[in-house]
Amino acid sequence: MVRTEPRPDGSTVLVVLTPGPPMVLVENRFFLDRYLTRALLHTLDRDLHGIPDPSPTPEGAALLAAFRAGDKEAFSAAMDGYSFSILSLWTDGGAAA
Repeated sequence: MVRTEPRPDGSTVLVVLTPGPPMVLVENRFFLDRYLTRALLHTLDRDLHGIPDPSPTPEGAALLAAFRAGDKEAFSAAMDGYSFSILSLWTDGGAAA
């Protein structure tokens, strides 16, 4: 997971969360000055132009479909599958992804 924390001076802190073994979530924080932030945004905009958004993972799609349908049993089963996929990421360091 990636998130940004904008600062008043135009700089940004880029926060990258990655699963690590076993059951650890590792947080990496990168300070980007305002010039690097602007250059990174420009490069991302150029590089991602025309690339379609990826569809959700099968586990995420099943969870969303069950939620929208209002089926509690299907939602519970989908939640189990989604939880298992997250647990797999944590226990083997992302090799299952």
